[in-house]
Amino acid sequence: MSIYENEFSSFPNKKITKHNFKNVDDNIADIINQINTLRAQGLYNQAARIIQNNHDALGQYIADAVTFRTWEEEIYNAQKYARQIQQSIYFDESEDDFDGIEGDVWLGGE
Repeated sequence: MSIYENEFSSFPNKKITKHNFKNVDDNIADIINQINTLRAQGLYNQAARIIQNNHDALGQYIADAVTFRTWEEEIYNAQKYARQIQQSIYFDESEDDFDGIEGDVWLGGE
């Protein structure tokens, strides 16, 4: 039985987290522009304070380190899960780059 990472991910016991990010729009553009201007000037601490003060509003528009860590863990857990489940793989006989795993059911040919 594989041991999964569970600090940020509950997969495979629960569904993978869906994040529904938005594109930057007029509602948040002023804050984003202010952050980008401060970063361009090398004023990272001031930019970080604006991000912290607007965390709830920015959360819909910008992926933060926790989001990236969640994605990383969920991909890792999905890979471990997929490696221990027998797969049925369909492939075309002309396919050069076939990546099957021993124990899988491979179906293909003419």
